[in-house]
Amino acid sequence: MISFDNINKFDRRYDLYNHYLRFTHNYFYYKKFYVVGRENIPPRGVPTFVISNHQNALMDALAILYLFDDNRQPVFIARGDIFKRDFVARILRFLKIMPTFRTRDGNRSDIRSNHDTFDLAGRILGEGGTLAMFPEAGHQHGRYLSSFKKGYPRIAFRAEELADFKLGLQILPLNIHYSDYYNFRGKLLVTVGKPFQIDEELLELYRHEPNKAYLELNEKSRAIIKQMTLDIEDPEYYDEYDQLRLMLDKPMASLHRKKVDYLPDLFQEDKKIIDNLDKMRTDQPDSFSTLMGKTAEYIKGLRQLKLRDWIINKKVTVWSLFVKALCLLVTFPIFLFGFINNILPFQFSKLLKRKVQDRQFYSSLNYASGVILAFPLMYIILLAVVWGITGHFWMGLLYVLLSFATLFYFYAYKIYCIKFWASCRYMNFHNTKNATLTHLRELKKEIMGIYMDFCDLK
Repeated sequence: MISFDNINKFDRRYDLYNHYLRFTHNYFYYKKFYVVGRENIPPRGVPTFVISNHQNALMDALAILYLFDDNRQPVFIARGDIFKRDFVARILRFLKIMPTFRTRDGNRSDIRSNHDTFDLAGRILGEGGTLAMFPEAGHQHGRYLSSFKKGYPRIAFRAEELADFKLGLQILPLNIHYSDYYNFRGKLLVTVGKPFQIDEELLELYRHEPNKAYLELNEKSRAIIKQMTLDIEDPEYYDEYDQLRLMLDKPMASLHRKKVDYLPDLFQEDKKIIDNLDKMRTDQPDSFSTLMGKTAEYIKGLRQLKLRDWIINKKVTVWSLFVKALCLLVTFPIFLFGFINNILPFQFSKLLKRKVQDRQFYSSLNYASGVILAFPLMYIILLAVVWGITGHFWMGLLYVLLSFATLFYFYAYKIYCIKFWASCRYMNFHNTKNATLTHLRELKKEIMGIYMDFCDLK
């Protein structure tokens, strides 16, 4: 295994590379990147251990990295099995990621090497560095919080121990929330909680019963992050809970006079919806059972008609469809230009995703293959071709800038088309008096009514 001893040293090449990635991440890949609680971030130079929920592979690490605006270079700790190849390990070291091994990741020598990693992590924190880790030790496949593993508290206590228990380590809890896990131009929210320290009672417990101290710090930390995150605990009703929050968050935000397109407000409504459903399950089990049954039936009907919830009970007229069709027709040349010059990079990421079974890696592949490789390469080729044809560099540069600008319109046009055809199909179902659609409309009203009655919002 290669050495990670100097991984926390400031790297100018890494800094230059990060300026490009920060821009593309914060302003290009995501439509909006919100940070709530930035004032809670300890100043650079204060020993800071960042812990967060983990639901979206590489994108979670980037969300943490580009949260900071003070030019610091946090060191990340990731699962050790991805470091097995020397070439990959060198790339990860350049990206300031070092390994920790789980029992299932490797042999005993790998597990023993964790002691070196924990000592190095403790030294990084002792020198006033910033360390980031996902205590769940693996990304989850949905909006829930898994159990915390022992790696995080072992590092935290080891850092204090190396500083003779006088480090004053700041543990910074985060919640990372996505409007869409998988697709380009979604919205990202990072909520920064108040930092906390390991209290004297826990430090004393660590001196005598370290395993018990690990467990208690994990329990305390998980409880803090659980209060911050969206945690759908019961896998039996995960689909129903998720569908209900998507159905209800915008109506509830509107009812509470909040912005329906502002992700931080929608996230708070989502949390209230999940909490209310949990409360209904305890206080009114019969109503909860009825609600879950009707929601499961609603999901089945949506899948049968291949429709989404947003279109149900929406007013769709011939005139509105005509206006939308006219807009699509008039702006088609702009779409076509964007399509011709940007479709190949999009298709490249699709080819890669076909070989990946874990959907939580889709966004990471989109970002890595597109932003780092496919789009820059495509634009370099376009610049060279147009420059060669016209003999003018500025013509090639202008063509590339137009291609980049129409990328966003190309993607928005694609989404608009999908919604237009959904509206056409919906109107057809309506005109033919489709029984399933009629039932879905009634189900939606009943579902909304049950929830509103429980919350006493009528």
